[in-house]
Amino acid sequence: MVVTTIAVILAIPAFFVLSRAIAAWRQGYDWAEMDWDDKGYTSLKDFLRAADVGRRPVNVNEQSCVEYYLYREGMTVKIVCPRD
Repeated sequence: MVVTTIAVILAIPAFFVLSRAIAAWRQGYDWAEMDWDDKGYTSLKDFLRAADVGRRPVNVNEQSCVEYYLYREGMTVKIVCPRD
């Protein structure tokens, strides 16, 4: 009985993390692309956050760039422009 209760308690957060990981993976971002804070590497937190981040084209100073934004608030996470 105790083992079953512990298993159920642990299964709930495990299911949540697994579902977030699947949603993040399905976004189709490259691992380096998910460095949302431009710290030089992608952490597990960055990967899981990818589930909430969308991508859309924008123009910045007459240049075609990509804007990453939060689905819920629409706030810009980062803008990436091609380097010449």
